Amino acid sequence: MSESEEKLEWMNLESFGNPQDAEAVAQLLEENKIEYNVINDANSSGDPLGLDFQNRGASTVILQVQVKDIDPARLLLETSMKAGEDAAAVEGGEYLESFNDDELLEILKKPDEWNQVDFALALKLLKNRGKEYSEEDLKRFYEERLETLKKPLAVKGASFALASVGALFAIFCGAMNFARLGDAKYLYVLMFAFLVACLSFISGWNWTFRRKRLPSGEKIFVYEEGLRRRSRFILAFSIVALLLIVADVVVRTMGKF
Repeated sequence: MSESEEKLEWMNLESFGNPQDAEAVAQLLEENKIEYNVINDANSSGDPLGLDFQNRGASTVILQVQVKDIDPARLLLETSMKAGEDAAAVEGGEYLESFNDDELLEILKKPDEWNQVDFALALKLLKNRGKEYSEEDLKRFYEERLETLKKPLAVKGASFALASVGALFAIFCGAMNFARLGDAKYLYVLMFAFLVACLSFISGWNWTFRRKRLPSGEKIFVYEEGLRRRSRFILAFSIVALLLIVADVVVRTMGKF
């Protein structure tokens, strides 16, 4: 995918608990001619295999803008908050008043996990409690957050070994089929091998190609480079296994070797 195409991809701007709050921000974007998209939390991370379960939430409404518009959209929301256009919404966030100082500071340090209203309210509550943070502090928090999110994930050795063994097992079963063409019961083994090969393929694909979008708009690979290189072997082995199993089924269906 080219850089220009990536800039046209949709990226999460804000998450809301109800459609009404999302519509208010959407109207603000529309007035400023920023293209947006509203979805009911389907697969918000853009994971093609649907493996990002932690980002799911049936009651969440997500407002998205294109990557190229993410900075102007955030600036617009920030300006709107400072101008008092969302003051009513801020005043409606009394639930944050029960948060202690450390919990409110976590909101400032992880703005990507909260919406603009919660962020502004946390900043306001901390200021009222005598703990004021400057623009430089907030910028530092944001940069530290980006560095944390950029850290690649590792995979347990047992999980990697299981996926590797599964792919090799499926290849073995697929190859052995040609010596067991006369055994109808071996079809059950092939069915099990097909399932194992599919699981290995999903693991290999996920570890090799899965990427995530950072709050800055940058898109990076989720897993560490060494793991991604090794996972390509699992992906290749599982593809070979699946092709063998398909060939096995075709040969058995045709009734000849």
